[in-house]
Amino acid sequence: MSYTTVSHPEARVMDSAATAVDSAPVESLAAARSSIEGETFNELLSHLRTEVSHWVEAERRLGRSPSQVAQREQANVIIAEWFASAAEQRLGDGQPMLTAAQEHELSETALSYAFGAGPWERYLNDPSLSDIHINGHDTVWLVDRSGHKHRGEPVASSNEELIQQIRWAGASLGRTSRRFDVSSPVLNMRLPNGGRLHAIMDVSMVPMVTIRLHDPNLTGLAQLRELGMFDQIMEHFLRAAILSRHNIVICGGMGTGKTTLCRALLNEIPPQDRIITVEDELELGLHQFPQAHPDVGVLEARPANLEGAGAFPLESLLRECLRMHADRIVVGEVRGTEVLGMLLAMTSGQDGSLCTIHANSTKEAFERLAMYASMTAQHYSQAFTYRLVGSAVDFVIHISRWQGERFITSVREIVGSTESHVQSNEIWKPGSDGRAVLAGEPLRVDPTLRRLEAHGFDSQMLVR
Repeated sequence: MSYTTVSHPEARVMDSAATAVDSAPVESLAAARSSIEGETFNELLSHLRTEVSHWVEAERRLGRSPSQVAQREQANVIIAEWFASAAEQRLGDGQPMLTAAQEHELSETALSYAFGAGPWERYLNDPSLSDIHINGHDTVWLVDRSGHKHRGEPVASSNEELIQQIRWAGASLGRTSRRFDVSSPVLNMRLPNGGRLHAIMDVSMVPMVTIRLHDPNLTGLAQLRELGMFDQIMEHFLRAAILSRHNIVICGGMGTGKTTLCRALLNEIPPQDRIITVEDELELGLHQFPQAHPDVGVLEARPANLEGAGAFPLESLLRECLRMHADRIVVGEVRGTEVLGMLLAMTSGQDGSLCTIHANSTKEAFERLAMYASMTAQHYSQAFTYRLVGSAVDFVIHISRWQGERFITSVREIVGSTESHVQSNEIWKPGSDGRAVLAGEPLRVDPTLRRLEAHGFDSQMLVR
């Protein structure tokens, strides 16, 4: 079986120390299913990983930094030389020669293991999938973008091989090398295609992998409206809200489409605006669209190393954002003490900023924000947090998912605060089917409606 490989500038070959550990021969599922002997494949893969790593190190000692394209070209040279040497040995030993089809299959599979995710590639490159759940080597579940789940083929011949695959992905596919072993049994990383991978071992009965795949093509509000996430009135409101530089919090449960909606809102922003994104794992992907976002800065949190040093958390990144002359600051997901930095940024001139947060309703979002603020070293009181939220946030949007469909359920306008709660009006509320319908509560004329109307919103649509 051959797999489609992806060339990506962030994928890179492991360093020599990691290669010595992770290139140990394993019984490859891909080779076992083909007519090629697993031992032959393992020999080629081990040789390829070692030789490419040595070549990269030699280039770096000469002051050169080989690109991904150059590494793949060198890999093809190494593979060709290996096939020539193997042919001579087989001829001398009287063994049957490899056919052209077998050599092609060996080459493609080895490249997918060395520069990609090996047998996972077929799933990672499937645009119809949104989630991949691997519960041990032989149990794979695939979730498509309509929410339907079905079984997939195994990705490894044993749990030990699956661990080797995860270890290779952590060491070679991310922006930085990450360990995956008994001392570091959890792996969180962004894949080259923009997907998010979580893996766990040792503390689970079997090694498990959870992969979330984002669809980068869903980039505008119009596309989301066509998919049924909201109606035309809501589309006009959302576009005017982001253009008029209102601060927005998007809330909802896991997998409801918070990041998708956030990305769609960001793609309505004029190209002259300077946007700084702050994320635990890169998901928004604005840097992939330089024509739409020519002035974008991408910041990613860094965990501590094994010695507990070197961490650079979200709250530290947010402090740096305030020195980067950002027009808008976007936090991919607020789930801890970084909430204070986000709210302070919203009140420090970065109007039109966004963040997402886990909450089951627009009202619950206020409680979540207060809870996260209380976790800071300063232990701010609930009254202080409510006042800060009341002055920083303009709108809270809740998004839900039901039977595979994602849709907005509620939109609240924040109008003020007291010491005991945040004051708000629910402009859209859940209807009989859960989808947002106009609640009859008016938007404030000044300044909300005036700012919205100045950016194309027809307030008469709310009346009609």
